[in-house]
Amino acid sequence: MTPIRRVRTAFSFLLVLSCAAAAWANPPAAIPNTDPAHQRAERSFHEFATGWMQKMERVETANRAKPKLVGDVASYRGYADEFQIELRPTGSSTAPWVGILRYNEMVFTCADQLAKSCSAGKITRVTEIFRFQGGKWIY
Repeated sequence: MTPIRRVRTAFSFLLVLSCAAAAWANPPAAIPNTDPAHQRAERSFHEFATGWMQKMERVETANRAKPKLVGDVASYRGYADEFQIELRPTGSSTAPWVGILRYNEMVFTCADQLAKSCSAGKITRVTEIFRFQGGKWIY
């Protein structure tokens, strides 16, 4: 084997090893979007999503005040405090962004009809999609 061929073989071997190592490695961390328009839209959507979750908290309070009764068991729907948002550009000038809000809805079952002693049962992942149009987020 010629010296040049040995170098090529060694180089090919190292290239294959580095590709394999890259494939087994963890994915790279997300790169923050530094576009000012994206950052403004993301802040705006986060504020909107926070307000939306406050509305869901009020809905939960109303649900708990009037639980559904089936025999001796009361139940109502509630919502987790934690949520995630995602922002995507649309390419449209009239609605340039779509915001995705994800949170958990839980069905609480209660040992008493006054909904005092309750525990979370079924959990459903909720995804809400909103568009940014006319300077505001729309459901």
